[in-house]
Amino acid sequence: MPTQAAYKQAITESIAAIAQELQELLGQKLVAYTTNVKSPKAVGRWARDEVPPRTESEQRLRALYRTVLTLQDAYGPQTIRAWLQGANPDLANQAPVEALRKGREAAVFQAAEHFIH
Repeated sequence: MPTQAAYKQAITESIAAIAQELQELLGQKLVAYTTNVKSPKAVGRWARDEVPPRTESEQRLRALYRTVLTLQDAYGPQTIRAWLQGANPDLANQAPVEALRKGREAAVFQAAEHFIH
C-alpha cells in the first residue's frame, strides 16, 4: 500500500479493527510486546472493543498497523512477521518491533519503505 494510503488507513481505522487484524496476523504476544503492554490479553480486549489502550499503546498500535499495511502489498504474513522481528540494518540492527516499542516510528516507516523498494 502506498505510504499516504497506509497512513490514512492507520489513522482512520478503529482501534478494535486494528487490534483484531494485527492479532490475527501477528498474534497477541508480538502485538503486546510492540505496544509495550504486559498482558497479551489486553490486545484481545482492544480487539473486542472492551477497553481502549493507553495513549502511548494506541500510538504504537497504529504505527505497527501502518508498517504492516506498507509491507502487505509486497509480502505475505510470514515475511512480514520475520521482517518485524529480525535485526534490521536500516535500524542499526535493531528489530523493527523493538524500534516501534521505543517510539522510533519514523525510522521504522522509512525502513519498511526501503525494504519494499
